[in-house]
Amino acid sequence: MTGGTDRPNEGPETPSSAAEGADLGRRGFFRAFSREAIQTAATVVGAASAVRRGTTAAAGELLGLGMDPAGTADRLAGAFAGGVVGFRSPYRLGDGVIHVLDQRRLPAQAVTIECRTGAEVAAAMRDLAARGAPLLGQLAAYALALAAERNVASKPFVRNATLRGTGNALRNARPDVAAIARAVDRCVEAWHAVGELAEGGAIATAIRAEADAIAMEATLGHGRIGREGAALLAQPDGRPLEIVTIDETGPLSAGMVGTAMGVIGAIAAGGRAVHVWVLETRPGRSGARLAAPELRMSDIPCTVVADGAVGWLLRERSVDVVLVGAERIAANGDLANAAGTYPLAVLAARHGVPFHVCAPLAAVDPTVADGAALIIAFRPASELLAVAGEPSPPPETEALVPLVDITPVDLVTSYVTDGGIVQPPFPEPVAVRFG
Repeated sequence: MTGGTDRPNEGPETPSSAAEGADLGRRGFFRAFSREAIQTAATVVGAASAVRRGTTAAAGELLGLGMDPAGTADRLAGAFAGGVVGFRSPYRLGDGVIHVLDQRRLPAQAVTIECRTGAEVAAAMRDLAARGAPLLGQLAAYALALAAERNVASKPFVRNATLRGTGNALRNARPDVAAIARAVDRCVEAWHAVGELAEGGAIATAIRAEADAIAMEATLGHGRIGREGAALLAQPDGRPLEIVTIDETGPLSAGMVGTAMGVIGAIAAGGRAVHVWVLETRPGRSGARLAAPELRMSDIPCTVVADGAVGWLLRERSVDVVLVGAERIAANGDLANAAGTYPLAVLAARHGVPFHVCAPLAAVDPTVADGAALIIAFRPASELLAVAGEPSPPPETEALVPLVDITPVDLVTSYVTDGGIVQPPFPEPVAVRFG
């Protein structure tokens, strides 16, 4: 894609959209979604380590499930096995369909897209109906599981071609997002472990099990990010902790807990006072449209700030910390994230404000040496030049609309991940530090 290429957000290739029931009213949706998300953050952060150790009894107690160990194991293993998950996840799994919440319509409308093929999931990713690296990784895994399920009775060569084609379509939908490639690789490995010529049902079961594992690991991993990040940030005396963030990094973009906003949710769930400055995040305004409503409906005070005013904000207000997510992290620690992250990091360094990157290890790509090799995706010019659907400048005006920018590692205070916290100095690549 290039900045000057205009492709409509919706067209014949876009999966069908359907409005949900009354619970999806604008205010009601965000209130239900966000309150459950922050409750999830409060419980999952304590359960992550227990579940990873396999101590299901402890996990059941921490999660408040009120179940015996065997029941807890079944509940955890089947948490993503289908049916209505409620609003704790921006997608739902149905019978031969993935219902994806169309984030382009929020907050004015809460509409789901029905994706019945892997290609339709890829289209939802490409058109930014679904956004956020952790969420896209989970959707990619379930898209491959869906493709395998639809081809259970197909001849092996047809099934194999479909699965390979689906994987390629998913990778190409957002080549800047490491979590997609990681999820596709894992599902393909699960498929190959069974055997390309194995019975279709066995292949579908193996890929679905891997997709469930990816989603569960993401939820528990984000819980650890929330816990580690909350413990890292000291509370100022006599006032709220003042945080600046960019883009949408809450449950809408992560699945259940969130990354940078998962840290914020964990802080609030612990009873600490916090206030969040949310950068608008042009051109899609994901900070204003998605992050701010999530925070407000979770009763977390927040203020939306124009992207260009962040320098003034850091100079004039008592900002304690900057928290951001990451779409992809190179082996040396350089990172790609929503456009505007790099100038935010530069200004934070100028004003002595700590800059923490909150991201799962799935965002680390050890095959990319540094930021120079990270992929920059571009959006259509119309997303910047059109206002309320109408062209604003003269039609011949050109525009360059990068979706992400690259922040060098020397501007990063620490990485808060599901594998722990890494802080400077960085004597070896971040990828090596995390194994």
